[in-house]
Amino acid sequence: MQKLLSLSLSPVPLWVAGAMLLSSCGAPLGPIPGGKLQGIIEPWPKDWSHAENVENVLLETNPTDPYSVTIWGLGIEDSFFVGASKRSNQWAENLEKDPRVVLDVDGALYRALAKRVTNSQTNNEVAQKFIAKYDLDSQALEGDGAFYQLTAAPD
Repeated sequence: MQKLLSLSLSPVPLWVAGAMLLSSCGAPLGPIPGGKLQGIIEPWPKDWSHAENVENVLLETNPTDPYSVTIWGLGIEDSFFVGASKRSNQWAENLEKDPRVVLDVDGALYRALAKRVTNSQTNNEVAQKFIAKYDLDSQALEGDGAFYQLTAAPD
């Protein structure tokens, strides 16, 4: 009995439980989703060139029960775009229900509204920029994914 008990308390399950507990209270931890993002809300940029070299951003969805993830994104003029590999991802489903988000780019927080890109010209432009920025094969963007355009939330 003692041997069985000691095996069930291995460090891996405790680490996983600890990571999940920590992530539910704040920013995501790598691929593990988090909760409410912490920081100061900044004014929405007129230009996103400062984000060109930022590989990962954090996105908080579902304001009533915050859910945040680490994802890829890029700015084009005064809009910021994020991509979902599948529209069935929890955060993408959240955007479909409530477009209000908080975006964390390099530690600065911005309030935004998200809208799925449905215009084929915009979709192609965003896809080409994602391919260039993240060195993707164009086939990586095929499937049930979607791009979401983030714009400044009204005050």
